[in-house]
Amino acid sequence: MDPDVKIMFCAGTGGLVPEERTLVKVAREFNRKSLPEDETSIDAIWKFRLEENPRLFNGTKFRVHSVVFDIDRKLTLNLGLTDYREYLGTNWASDVEQLRSRGQKDFSNPQAFFSDPMGVGAFVLTDDNHVVFLRRSLHCAEAPGMWDVPGGHAEPEELVGKIPVADVDYSQMTSQAVAHEIFDSILREIRDEVNISHTNLSPPLLMGIAQNTTSACRPSLEFLVGCSLSKDRVLALYRQGDHAEADESTNIMLVPLSQIITMETTNPTLWAQIAPSAKGCVILYKLCNGL
Repeated sequence: MDPDVKIMFCAGTGGLVPEERTLVKVAREFNRKSLPEDETSIDAIWKFRLEENPRLFNGTKFRVHSVVFDIDRKLTLNLGLTDYREYLGTNWASDVEQLRSRGQKDFSNPQAFFSDPMGVGAFVLTDDNHVVFLRRSLHCAEAPGMWDVPGGHAEPEELVGKIPVADVDYSQMTSQAVAHEIFDSILREIRDEVNISHTNLSPPLLMGIAQNTTSACRPSLEFLVGCSLSKDRVLALYRQGDHAEADESTNIMLVPLSQIITMETTNPTLWAQIAPSAKGCVILYKLCNGL
């Protein structure tokens, strides 16, 4: 296993998880635990990061607390809420190891004090068996300049509006509504980042959850999404440059599936340029296909 990645959950070879077999529980009890002495540090980190990159936005995010995969192959996601400010102030803090030790000691959970916002990523497989990677812009807060799969975040604001975490009415977020937002969010990200229409994408299937060890094990749900277009058509659509998030990447790369499967050993130079979130996506694809 690559040191940049840990696997929190894998659907395995028995079949991937569709939206209709995904249950979601969103509750305050699944929010990060707070240490009063850390809140000042979180504020200071956020102020510093804003000065470095004024484009940052403190959006509300779902927080992954835990998952349960039962014998009927139904997945339950236990989610809290967090925001980008908390993420930069905890998962990227200078005292990550102390927070991890304190979480294990106080709650038997090394992630208890971390924001752990839930990312989403997609292994987009074209009709002629190529996988989509995007070169991240240098102004991206994480993994700038690295190759990543299309992805981003599910957005609580789609369900409750743009309000602070403390003001959210959790009863508004039903299991069905949150599950749909999660699965729909990855289709939106592919559309906005690559310029591929929903009509050319298959329903997302969840492969698992990968954790990025370079950001204190921040989790990302990784999906398999089929694309009915060829490599050349995807390249042409991306290069039109008029899609919603065209400024978040600077280039596109479509890699044959056969090369993806062996990249870690046959092309370590390129593998080293792959963002941790994308590595997790590739690793989960291989695990779910017994490779």
